[in-house]
Amino acid sequence: MTIKKLTSILLAIVFALSLCAVFVACNDGETPIEKTFVKAQDSADGYATVYIPSDEDDIDILVLSDPQVDLTEKYKFVGSLGNDATFDFIEDLVTSTDPDFVVINGALVMADGFSVFAPSQVPMFTRYGELFDKLEQPWAFTFGNHDCDGSYANENATLTDSIGQITKSKMVEYMASFEYCLINSDENCQDGDGNYFVNVRTQDETLVYTLCLFDCVYNESTRSYNKVPTANQVGWYKDTINSISNGELGTDRTTVVKSMIFNHVGIPEFYTAWQEAWNDGNPTENYYYGHRLQGNYTDNYGDMPESEQIFSVAKELGSTTAIFMCHHHDNDFSVNYQGIRLTFGQHSGVAHNYRTTHSGNGLTASYWKGINFKRVDNYGDERGGTKITVTKNGDYAVSQVFARDVIANYYDDYYIDYDAVADEIEANPNYENGNGVVTRGKDRKWKKVA
Repeated sequence: MTIKKLTSILLAIVFALSLCAVFVACNDGETPIEKTFVKAQDSADGYATVYIPSDEDDIDILVLSDPQVDLTEKYKFVGSLGNDATFDFIEDLVTSTDPDFVVINGALVMADGFSVFAPSQVPMFTRYGELFDKLEQPWAFTFGNHDCDGSYANENATLTDSIGQITKSKMVEYMASFEYCLINSDENCQDGDGNYFVNVRTQDETLVYTLCLFDCVYNESTRSYNKVPTANQVGWYKDTINSISNGELGTDRTTVVKSMIFNHVGIPEFYTAWQEAWNDGNPTENYYYGHRLQGNYTDNYGDMPESEQIFSVAKELGSTTAIFMCHHHDNDFSVNYQGIRLTFGQHSGVAHNYRTTHSGNGLTASYWKGINFKRVDNYGDERGGTKITVTKNGDYAVSQVFARDVIANYYDDYYIDYDAVADEIEANPNYENGNGVVTRGKDRKWKKVA
């Protein structure tokens, strides 16, 4: 062996030993390992947790609303770009904003079909799980009214069936198997599946906030979804807030932990708050931003006693600082109401209808009548997400994230020429005007926002 070769071997050994020494020094029990998240089943208190980075004073949470990939892609007729484009849209939005945590606030999938013989929604949920695992992005989601619609759920359906949609309980278990998905189902809540809390902590385990994610419960008696959290859900929310507060602050506490609520469908206070804050176009100090273009939630409580209504209980507890919802794709407002921030998320997909209205249902052109493009023409494309910034001291801020501003090639990849869509509809021999017509706002072309 030559001296030169022996020298090279000795240098390699020294380098390897140096790496080992560095590894041991960094993991000698004295230097804490940076924590990003822990799942509920692995946590000390039984709650999923996301952590504020040690070198940051805050954590960024990106809320996505109604991406709603559609099993039949029927909305392509009114300009949607389809499912593949929506998954690309989500990936681009998350990558470009680089949040610490993502919440999808329901309607991940438009899981409609034909009774219990509907096509399985599992492949679409799988794509979500695989996408966030690929991005190594911690995330959680609520169920909306379409994700596991009880009208189409088949108790006997399995993960591998192509026909038959699985139940929510099976979906929770399946999605929790993805490494970066934090969904779980608190068995203490008697209604629905996928009711759970996610805690926000500093690296030294100090609790900063707790996030409550509600299931959109299917009502067997009405064969429809509950438009507000049920009495059992509200009771569970109250009990859990008190339990977490007792654990963090002691049973002799005089205050509660801070919390936020994520619920897919609107509680009545959202509409009332909008009316008061918008004030017929003369906004008060309680108006922050955005539009209400559809939806009236004032009857959603029905005959539910006030003591069982989520907003009344949230006020009574003094814990909840903000509530987030979506469901109606065209809205995106944020207002203050009686000390609680109420925010309607930006629409976060290109697979479903957005600011285009139509009457009728069906999969062919002849069923779409009276297409109206006024909303998208007048208000533009404001798809994106909602950013929540939570600081170590418990302060928070809410802001809009417009995809057009953060995705570098947005207009190349996701621009929809709605005038071309309208022209195509009018020219389609199968299109029947019925009582309506294709309508454009302000008689002008829909334009890209500079």
